[in-house]
Amino acid sequence: MSSQSPIPLSLSISQPSPSLSPPTVLLTLANTSPDIPVTLLTWSSPLDSLALQLGLIQVSSPSDPSNKIDFPQLMINRAMPPPEDALVTLGPGEEKSQEVVLREPIVDGDKLKELAEEGKVGVRVVCGKDKEEDEESGVVVWVGKKREEVSPEEVEMLGRGKEAKRWKVESEVFGMKVDGA
Repeated sequence: MSSQSPIPLSLSISQPSPSLSPPTVLLTLANTSPDIPVTLLTWSSPLDSLALQLGLIQVSSPSDPSNKIDFPQLMINRAMPPPEDALVTLGPGEEKSQEVVLREPIVDGDKLKELAEEGKVGVRVVCGKDKEEDEESGVVVWVGKKREEVSPEEVEMLGRGKEAKRWKVESEVFGMKVDGA
């Protein structure tokens, strides 16, 4: 991430319905700027449809994040260049959400219940923080640009250009209700 200007994005985690089975978590990205758009590549972000399978979402004991569910993580090769719908623009104050279902066989339901304390498990999102020194980890963002203003060449470079930044985020642990725990 560049030290020039902070990236005006925030991440929140909530649970749309504690009674849903399997448990579902809602990840919401918000543009915190009152006047600047932010465009992001959804790949390896909280808005990635494969966020759970890519290991961006961690499920653990609420009091001990190191006691977590290990589940198979995908290593994927994506077709280049990214399709147009892989870029999302959040206007000033705008937000976008994605529901993630903690379903089997990806998430072991028995282990989920085993980790639960007082009917809750800890859920946290980590994008790029586990690779602090890696300049190419994190969510690719263009601050101050709308999707149509990001050139195909910039997209093709996947954040290696001077216009793009990397947003590395690690959320707080969210206590998600788990039925039957």
